[in-house]
Amino acid sequence: MINFNIYGLVIILLSISLGFVISYWIFKRRVASLKNLAFSDDLGIYNHRELKSKLKSILKNPSIKSFVFVLIDIDRFKNFNDNYGYDKADILLQEFVNITKGFIRKSDLFFRYKNGDEFVIIFNNIGIKEAQEVGNRLRRVIANNAFELNNQQVNLTISMGITSSFKNDSADNVRKRAEVALQEAKQSKNTVVLIEE
Repeated sequence: MINFNIYGLVIILLSISLGFVISYWIFKRRVASLKNLAFSDDLGIYNHRELKSKLKSILKNPSIKSFVFVLIDIDRFKNFNDNYGYDKADILLQEFVNITKGFIRKSDLFFRYKNGDEFVIIFNNIGIKEAQEVGNRLRRVIANNAFELNNQQVNLTISMGITSSFKNDSADNVRKRAEVALQEAKQSKNTVVLIEE
């Protein structure tokens, strides 16, 4: 004859239920972490894949009449990679990102552009001239910041290409205009160039 103990059965069922709850919670956290990796960069900003997605979404959104697209390059960053190595130079990238994140609004979008030392900011609800002013302020903040690498102070400067969206614009056209403006800015270094049309 089987000795049936109701309390033992309740404990077993509770233990199994608790195991399922914990497993489900761990699984949900892992999925959230993987989703985050899919659209974010290791510097804590959106990656290039998410830039493409968000840019298309913004262009299709009828409530967004226009936006400003800012392409940023850290001037002569290859020298830091060559002289200090990629791991050390990444410290400078992280500090640049932290400064920039603290400088822009919560509604602005910040991306790494093609995994290098180029970045994108998308400003909503401001005009291109306002974006130019913000860009110049950020440029001065970066140029005057005392970055440190291997116990040495180093200076960074940035160049920016800025454009705004137009009616019936495409993501490729926006990016190409910003790239042209950035190439012009990089000729002088530490400058901002606009393409308005």
